[in-house]
Amino acid sequence: MLVFLSDIHLTDGSSGTTIDPRAFNKFCQTMKNIVGDAKKSNIKNLEIVLLGDIFDLIRSDFWLRSENDMINHPVRPWSAPSDTDRIGWNLQQYTEAIVDKIITHPRNIEAIGYLREFQTHCVDVDTKISYMIGNHDWLINRYPSTRQKIADFLGMKAPDAQFYTKNPFLYDRVFKEYKVIARHGDYYDKFNYEGNRDASSLGDAIVIDLLTRFPEAVSNDPFLGKDADLVNQLKEIDNVRPFLDIPAWIQGICNYKPGTEKKVHDIWNNLVTKFFKLKFVKDHDRFGPDMIDFLEMALKLSSGFSFDRIKNILGNRVVQILSQQFDSYQKFAYKEAPLKNNTVSYVVYGHTHSAAQIPLDIVSVPPNFNSEKVYFNTGTWRKVFEHTAFDGENCEFIGWHVMTFVIFYLEVEKERDRNYEVWSASLGYGRR
Repeated sequence: MLVFLSDIHLTDGSSGTTIDPRAFNKFCQTMKNIVGDAKKSNIKNLEIVLLGDIFDLIRSDFWLRSENDMINHPVRPWSAPSDTDRIGWNLQQYTEAIVDKIITHPRNIEAIGYLREFQTHCVDVDTKISYMIGNHDWLINRYPSTRQKIADFLGMKAPDAQFYTKNPFLYDRVFKEYKVIARHGDYYDKFNYEGNRDASSLGDAIVIDLLTRFPEAVSNDPFLGKDADLVNQLKEIDNVRPFLDIPAWIQGICNYKPGTEKKVHDIWNNLVTKFFKLKFVKDHDRFGPDMIDFLEMALKLSSGFSFDRIKNILGNRVVQILSQQFDSYQKFAYKEAPLKNNTVSYVVYGHTHSAAQIPLDIVSVPPNFNSEKVYFNTGTWRKVFEHTAFDGENCEFIGWHVMTFVIFYLEVEKERDRNYEVWSASLGYGRR
């Protein structure tokens, strides 16, 4: 039995909401019920695959600490190993410190505790946890020390004590017995993957120097900082999908906070201007003619901002290309080589935070077998905000907590013809 889940984004607690640890308890109880009597279900092995972005090293205000405020060369995920902050800390030390903050956070200890308990005591099958890398946890893979910390925290089994210091976590993997290929999915997102998963991307810069910096700047404002509810709402900024809806989401919060609009707009627009002057950002003009300029325009807020305005901006062909890449990954799934050569029937991605199950094709395989090709996306275990379908003026968004996982079976497991299951749930906590 093979189980995939992704995009949990457990943080050090300095950014927005992460999923309640009880979700892990619910997941483990569900797994226990699905396995049932292992002798009857004939399930002998269970592998839980954490398909990237389980821990989030990018969404941390530790990158913005006062010791790291050099204008031209702050330590960032794209820094050279020799770059240091004011007290001599380099990128490895920042990475190790954020990992330590994540694995010692009480909520994360409780959450992962359920997984570890399940692995050792909850079902009468051989259970293991494996980890694959995404775009918010790629720094874990760079250093042997952080790989070992994560493996120890998760209770991952290994052939020897030094296994994870010597071997990086995988980026993609074919599970031949289950006819599955899996990867996080950032591989097909040019703003979060630039040809090398051991290197930073524009997405890292957006999260650290724009999305994380914004609520901090609002908190530091003498007037706005007194409104803890406003600051806490703005910390949810990285839970907005798609990314280009963020200005409308900010406006929607201002609409419920009379007297805040001008100051919030000024802070956001000032940060957007500064962000697009960063050398690392300006170097990304390679994405195409005026792409960075149009992206800056799409992110700016103005008086009387409405969702209709951003739709007009998105009508621009260049920005449309930017937004379309987030719509669907099914075409990339269909082109996966193991799917094309019939080594696998199923493709599993994460990354988009949008759960999906999409039929791709049916292929005749000699002598007399039809192979059904299906793409799955594991969504997220996180809060998501989406724009209401029939609003054009008020920038209204509704948020809910979501949780998805995908299960695959061997032919001898469960029922003979049951190949997979998809489980999704959501919890809504709306305005009263």
